[in-house]
Amino acid sequence: MSIYEEELEGREFDWFAIDSEGNIGLFSTAGEGTIPGSVIGAYSEHDNISEQLESPNWGTSEVWSDFGLYVYDWNLHGGPYKREREPSKVMSNELKTKLLSMGSLYSLPIKFTEIKEIASV
Repeated sequence: MSIYEEELEGREFDWFAIDSEGNIGLFSTAGEGTIPGSVIGAYSEHDNISEQLESPNWGTSEVWSDFGLYVYDWNLHGGPYKREREPSKVMSNELKTKLLSMGSLYSLPIKFTEIKEIASV
């Protein structure tokens, strides 16, 4: 296990990915979800953006509606990632620019509009 994997093991971690249509998703690991290797190696980049997200709904399930993202949450005890939210508003230009400029934005060959569960990444 790498030092990066040790840092992430057992803790809530949110990482970001882009689909084949240019939609951006947030993946919430619930402390045990699978994480692509390239994201593990750049976890601080994902953490930095996650920590900058502001929401009046912290602590509630409505927090997922605040950012204009597809949101997938890991189902405890073996997965998969399940889609919890579709964008209910347009993502801010500031957030979109930050996400698209990430060197570690993971690309998935799927369409978030069509996929409700993702077993592995």
